Amino acid sequence: MTAAVVRGIRAFGHFWWDFLVGDTPELFLAMVVLVGLAFALRTDRTADIVVLPLLAIVALVGSAWRGRVRPGTRHDADR
Repeated sequence: MTAAVVRGIRAFGHFWWDFLVGDTPELFLAMVVLVGLAFALRTDRTADIVVLPLLAIVALVGSAWRGRVRPGTRHDADR
């Protein structure tokens, strides 16, 4: 019984890791930072409106850039 419970807990943890982190851990980290900043800036509405969208855009552009220059990927010149 104990081994089945441990396997179930590990499977549950692996599912959530793959679901939340997946192939882009930098986006998960950016999301955690953005949620923390949103909580920290909850009283300053102007900072929320300016800072959070800019950081989200930076995170998405950075992730796209990282995916584009990741080692092992094919470039147009290689085709």
